[in-house]
Amino acid sequence: VLILLISFISNSQQIKNLSRAEHSQIERLEEMAQLQVNNNNFFEAGESMSKIAFIYWKAGRAREAINSFIISADILLEINKYDEVKNIFSNIAVIYTDLEELEFALEYFEKSLEIRRKTNVSKDIAAGLIDVAYVLQILNFNDDAIKKLNEALVIATKINSSRLILDCYQLLSLNYEQTGNIRKSNEYAGKAESYQVFIQEESLKEGFETVVLETKQEVAKSKQEILLAAELLKYQKIFAQRTEDSLGFTILSKQDSLFASAQIAKQKQLEIEKMETARELDAVKLKQQEAQQQKQRLIIFMILGGFILMIVLAMVMLRANRARKKANTKLGKQNKEIIEKGEQLSGALKKIAHQNQNITQSINYARGIQQALLPKPEQLSNHIEESFILFKPRDIVSGDFYWFREIDAKSDIFKIFGMHRRSDEQDKDKTKDKRFVISAVDCTGHGVPGAFMSMIGYNLLDEISNKGISRPDLILEELHRGVRFTLKQKETNNQDGMDMSVCVIDKDKKTVEFAGAKNPLIYIQNNEVIQIKGDKYGIGGKSDDHHFTSHTILVDKPTYFYMFSDGYIDQFGGETGRKFMIKKFRQYIHEIHTKPMKEQHELLAKKLEDWQGTKYNQIDDVLVMGFKLDFS
Repeated sequence: VLILLISFISNSQQIKNLSRAEHSQIERLEEMAQLQVNNNNFFEAGESMSKIAFIYWKAGRAREAINSFIISADILLEINKYDEVKNIFSNIAVIYTDLEELEFALEYFEKSLEIRRKTNVSKDIAAGLIDVAYVLQILNFNDDAIKKLNEALVIATKINSSRLILDCYQLLSLNYEQTGNIRKSNEYAGKAESYQVFIQEESLKEGFETVVLETKQEVAKSKQEILLAAELLKYQKIFAQRTEDSLGFTILSKQDSLFASAQIAKQKQLEIEKMETARELDAVKLKQQEAQQQKQRLIIFMILGGFILMIVLAMVMLRANRARKKANTKLGKQNKEIIEKGEQLSGALKKIAHQNQNITQSINYARGIQQALLPKPEQLSNHIEESFILFKPRDIVSGDFYWFREIDAKSDIFKIFGMHRRSDEQDKDKTKDKRFVISAVDCTGHGVPGAFMSMIGYNLLDEISNKGISRPDLILEELHRGVRFTLKQKETNNQDGMDMSVCVIDKDKKTVEFAGAKNPLIYIQNNEVIQIKGDKYGIGGKSDDHHFTSHTILVDKPTYFYMFSDGYIDQFGGETGRKFMIKKFRQYIHEIHTKPMKEQHELLAKKLEDWQGTKYNQIDDVLVMGFKLDFS
């Protein structure tokens, strides 16, 4: 069902250099697209950008392919070319699936489905629903996948699409198996098997009916031929009888005149021979005349052909001379324009350089503000002795940030609602137990936009902690509401937010509570690596309220905890230009987890540097936090 265009791509995560011909083709298509947009030929411009995307895709340059597809979709949406746009969105989703960035793949399959619903073609809608369900199943969101598949099954049954019905049965069986509903899984597996047999029987039946029809036609044809042959034989017999009856009469009538006829025939033969000789002489003369005429015609045609060829050559030379003069005039004009544009470009470059210097100075000043806002990484050891923070922004300022703070063990109703309490209650409150909260946060984007989001997130976390909220799931829910209110996401189309993980450490209870907004937590206990997934929702966005899940870990023995953003695991590198991936990250953490935390920090930084090498640039902000707890 998926609109997969990967048959010509051996490995889409591999990145190779473009050939000179490919570079030239891309430059030509970009120029054409610009001219087409200027001339309001939006459909042709969209097609040109799609061709560029396919060149990048075939070359294994997935990111450039995605960017070109997105530009093509934006252009085609201007003229409501929904059929082309739905295919483009599906192509982008396929590339993200191959890159193992399944959240983005899901986003673009859903966009494709939205377009399909607009076009209202039942078969396309059912296929789009199955695409979305396929990615949801990989992400283990089986309940959502089952809803999509049931909707697709209703549509496929209504239009009697055998292929789509079979796909729905097979995927429903797989999803129910993953949810542990074996009875339902077996039920749909049986339906899929029966339906496949039904499809095969229908194909055989159609073939059999065709053969029977052809056989009946052959039999009818044979019967007709037999009847015709019988009629012919009948008439032949009648004709033969008539001939036989009149034969004797004919012989008798001819015998009397046979001698006389022989004499006359001999005389006529002599006359015929004389006439044949005369005719042969006339034919020879005629052939000689025709040969002479043909020779004369050939000479005339050769003279005319040579004259016409001379005229054509003269016209070609004249046109070539005019074209050369016109080209020289145009070239001179273009050279003049190039010189003028070169001077304009030189002035523009100077202006840009000056603006760039001002922007860089502003961003450097923003970095100073961000660094002043965040605590120094070494300060974490004041609270947890064995700990480290690996923090490596991609640009001058970062969209990733870390946050930690010691707060009261119980929520304070007075702080939450801003109420005043008596002094004796305030003194009594000072004796409350304390908890330590630590978080790793990945904001939307990086650079300046990400830095703005990080400042909003950091201040909101401070406000939430000041209210005395100490449960990780409630911290995430309060932060989600705060981001939506601050960015006015109810009134605007702003969808910015953040992915993060939060741990609350309770030394008295010897526990760590974890909640995650998309981001997971890895911890190692008894030499066993355990990963807890975060919830599928991020902070901020469309939905008014999210409810996050809290996980409690008993720390009755030495335990190592690791929180991180996706910058480390998504980094391209190695010999084949692939991502580092979370599986390799878990394996490496397991290898080094017994070493001192300071040494782990150095080893992780060195591993990332070696993985990038000199060939690949850092693609995102990097944040990894590790700490060891031992309450035994």
